[in-house]
Order: sequence, then C-alpha cells, then structure tokens
Amino acid sequence: MSVAQTLATTARPPERRGGCPTLATPMETGDGLLARLRPVAPGYAPKAWLRLATLSQMHGNGLLDVTARGNLQFRGLTRDSAARLAQDLADAGLHSHTGLAIETPPLAGLDPSEIADGRPLADALRSAVMAEGDALRLAPKLAVVVDGRGLLNLSGQVADIRLDAVRRDGAVLWRIGLAGDALSAHALAEVPQSEAVAAVLQLLSALTARGPAARGRDLDPAALARSDTLPPPQAIPSPAPVGFLTAGGLAVQGVRLPFGRIAADALITWLDGLERLGASEVRLAPGHALLVLGIAPERAVEAAALAQAAGLIVDPADPRNHIVACPGQRGCGSGLIDPRALTDLLVTTAPALLDGSLTLHLSGCGKGCAHPAAAPLGLTGTAGGIALVVAGRAGDAPVAVLAPADLGPALSRLSLRLRAGSDSAATQITQLGPDGLRALIKDET
Repeated sequence: MSVAQTLATTARPPERRGGCPTLATPMETGDGLLARLRPVAPGYAPKAWLRLATLSQMHGNGLLDVTARGNLQFRGLTRDSAARLAQDLADAGLHSHTGLAIETPPLAGLDPSEIADGRPLADALRSAVMAEGDALRLAPKLAVVVDGRGLLNLSGQVADIRLDAVRRDGAVLWRIGLAGDALSAHALAEVPQSEAVAAVLQLLSALTARGPAARGRDLDPAALARSDTLPPPQAIPSPAPVGFLTAGGLAVQGVRLPFGRIAADALITWLDGLERLGASEVRLAPGHALLVLGIAPERAVEAAALAQAAGLIVDPADPRNHIVACPGQRGCGSGLIDPRALTDLLVTTAPALLDGSLTLHLSGCGKGCAHPAAAPLGLTGTAGGIALVVAGRAGDAPVAVLAPADLGPALSRLSLRLRAGSDSAATQITQLGPDGLRALIKDET
C-alpha cells in the first residue's frame, strides 16, 4: 500500500460525543469501547501497573493509552467487559476520580522546586464541588488546573479555570485565570488559599447559570475580575517529560509513549525490568508520558535502554517529541486519516520541520482530541483531504487542503525551503505567513 493510500481520507464526518469517557460510561471508538481512568493515587507501584496491564488484556485488546492530559485509557472493550474492568479496578484499589476534572502537576508534593503543593487545594475543591451536588450543572469536558509550578508544571496546559501559585511579598497566593494557559488566561484575582475554593465555586456557579454546555471562554472576564492592576502572568518553563530529570534531590526518568499508546505485553516486560532496577513508583504525566521514581541516577543508562527496548521515547532530542498525534483511523471511529503514516512521511520528507522549534499536531479529524489547544502547525484529516492549519486548532480554517497524493511533495518543498534558511522552522513559517505558505505548499511560487 502506498503512502497516499494509507493517508487517504474517508467521507464520514467526525462525531462529537460531547463528553469524556469514564469507567462507568465508556465511549465507542474504532476498536470497541474505550474507558478512561483518572487515578486518585498520584502514582502506582510497578506491581499495580502490572495489574493494569493484565486487566487490559483480560477485558480489552491489550492496548493502553496515556492521554495528553495524563489519564489512562483501556481500549477494545465491550459493554460486559467494561463493567468487569471497572469492578476489577475497584477491587484492586485502583480508583478513579469522577466529576469535574481538577488537575495538578504529576510531581506535586514531591518537587522541591514548586512554589506550593497544589494537592490540598485540589482536594478541597473536589470536596466543595461534590457538596454542591445538583446545584452545579457543568459541561462534561470542563477542566480546572491547580498548578503549584515547579519542574513539570502545567503552565502550557489550557483549562477553563486556572489556579497558579505565585509568590507576592513572601506569601503564596493563587492567581485565578479564565480560559487559557498560564500566559493567555484572563487573570481575575490573586487570592490566599483560604479564599480560592470560594472564588472557584463562584465561577462554577456563573457557568451553571449559562447552561450545561458553558465553558470558561463563555464567561465575561471583565465582569468577573476583582482587580485590573494584577502583575502580568509569568510562565515557568517546563522541560519535555523525557529523559532523566532532576529538581533538588528528586530524580525521575521520563518516557513518552509514541502516539500515546503501548501494548500490554511491552508494558509488562518494561515493568519487570523496572522492578529489577529499583523503581518504586510510576506516575502518569501530561504529554502522553510516564514518570519513573526510585531509579538511582547511576542506573540511568540501563533504564533508558530498558525503556527504548519497550518502544518508548527516552531521548529529549527524538523528533517524535515534537509531534502530537491521535490514533486516527487505527483506533477511532471519527478518524479520517492515519497519523502514524503521516508521522513516517514527515520524518522522511520534511525533517527540517522537526528541529524542535514548534509542535506539529496531526489529527485524524477536526476535533483535535490529542492537542485541544492551538498548535503552530497542524495537519488535519477532512472529507476533502488533509488540511494544513497554521497557529490554530485542528478544526480551524486551513491555509490549504491537499489530496493525500500531493502531501509528500508539498512537505518536501516546505522542508527544502526551511533548510535553505538560517532561522528556525517556527520563525520561517511565521515569516512566510499564510499566503506565502499556501503558495509554497501548492507549488504556486
């Protein structure tokens, strides 16, 4: 089969389901039902992960996903097996959060470089939301981030409501933001922790008043802001969760799952090796990543070789770190293209795009599940072909739409142009602008 045939789009439109899958409400996909675990525990010992892998084989197709926001998904389930999976997870003490998604950094409470441990605030907010019961009617995909900052912070993660720790005159305050990441969210106030839960509940009540589909972007920040003189936001850089990372006395090994997925057999082999190396815990992390705790730095080379043998990404310089892709046709009923084939095409025909200066988003359809935020450059499957989106979300208006057979030559032209320049790929694409990029892609120069 040619690359063009592999990439060929289908005519069915993407199906927007309006909610996220859970253990109790799995979602139909291209390979059966999908159920999502949002772990209550910050991480699991290797033996617990072995149980997760075994359950994925018992009840599903043995494929596990780590999502862009750091949750775990079981694939290939049926209605009956999904119910059995949920029961087996509960029996093993592997519980899942339900309700409003409230996210904290993966190393919260362990990271000596964080401004504050956001977990107590997140737990207090969960309890307060549960106490409100039916008084709050919130959109299924509504997300709240409680970011204490630190090494692997959530500055770049988009949320409907943000709580970002800041230091002001020796005190820790929580900066409340609406609809965005740490830089783009509309800042409403900076409050002490004792006032933060009440402030968020006020925003959730405002969302409820606007209807069960309302998101943070639907609120008027000017009407909700407590001050118009807040300091400008500061994003704290966060490295890719790949390689051996250290903060103070904390050392972790970060690995990424190619396309966010791993087969249970490979996971089991990796976990067996991790135990021999002394690993104590494995944590889910945003960016389709896993963080391993307990491995001594002097065993870093062994740990990297072990992960690489399992097909995991271990090198921060791996070009796949700059590609975000969904399962596409291989695992989603809405997928119109195969992002894996597209990745292979990018690596072979457009290496200049993978210089690390930008993130490439490859989406099987316009929903953009793997990267809900805007990306510098994206390729999206549509009924009319493969859409090239610049500085936008997967479903935004494209600069150009290409037939699958034309994509390889178009990417090759773009790569040659970028190689001839002295600036980064991101800078040159900005300089070209939409019109220049369209002319280059369409070979109209």
